[in-house]
Amino acid sequence: MRRGIVIGDTGDLKVQVVRNAVGVIVQGLVVGENDCDCVQLIVESNKGEFKEYPVLGVGEQYLKSVGRVSEMRADITTQLELDGYKADVQVTDTGKLVIDVE
Repeated sequence: MRRGIVIGDTGDLKVQVVRNAVGVIVQGLVVGENDCDCVQLIVESNKGEFKEYPVLGVGEQYLKSVGRVSEMRADITTQLELDGYKADVQVTDTGKLVIDVE
């Protein structure tokens, strides 16, 4: 389980502003478990979008592709392993992507 800055439902950083007695902001960004956020960012991001890790990401390359399910599963598993996750990637009969990480 990793801890870090949490991303909100809209894809922006989750912010909860806390002010002290004189109104100065003393806290803002929410820190918590962010495994789901990290996995989602890796799967949704295209290669080259992470400046420090230009080969990290899966992106849109498998959208509207036919017969590439095993290739997509292998690519997602590899990309998550590069970030230190052990993942079980499955695609349901309805085409839903299910990722279980440790």
